[in-house]
Amino acid sequence: MSNILKLALTAIIGALLFTAPSIARASDYIGNFERVPAVQDRPPQVAAWDVTPTVIVCDSAPISETQIKSGVRFWKNLGYRFLPTQYKYDPMGKCGNSNPTGYIIIQLVTEGVKLEDVALAQTHFFVDNETNTIDWAIIYFRSDVRSTVLEHELGHALGFLHYNKINHLMNQKWTQGGWDKEGLENTHR
Repeated sequence: MSNILKLALTAIIGALLFTAPSIARASDYIGNFERVPAVQDRPPQVAAWDVTPTVIVCDSAPISETQIKSGVRFWKNLGYRFLPTQYKYDPMGKCGNSNPTGYIIIQLVTEGVKLEDVALAQTHFFVDNETNTIDWAIIYFRSDVRSTVLEHELGHALGFLHYNKINHLMNQKWTQGGWDKEGLENTHR
């Protein structure tokens, strides 16, 4: 290869390397929040509810009434408030709403929702970045709901991110998670 060709290729590659950072970016997160704590000495909570949310379990959701009562009670015992849960009762059509302000919606994962093969469930939530409050959350479940998964996803709906401490409820991996609730208590009472 000639020296001129080598020089030209080097210049092109160099130009690409120096301009790539302004073009390349990471994939979008499922939440829209802007701030993520840098140090994780406790489960990171990126926002909190300004209003008391209502949990609605949609007709398609693979959650029993006993499971949702237990899951909501878990978080109430940590100091969080919820309006009465609506179990498979949705008179305002919130289960079909893409931004159900004031609600935590629980439903079966639907076509069009990208859920990794290994994921048991997924929570989408919207944060008002000016007020740092959660406006709404939608939790998508597969048909097989395992122990701690509902409580874990409700944790996301309350603004918590993953906390990879062994046996912690908010551990990203179900097989390494458990019922440890350290750092999940409501400090915004």
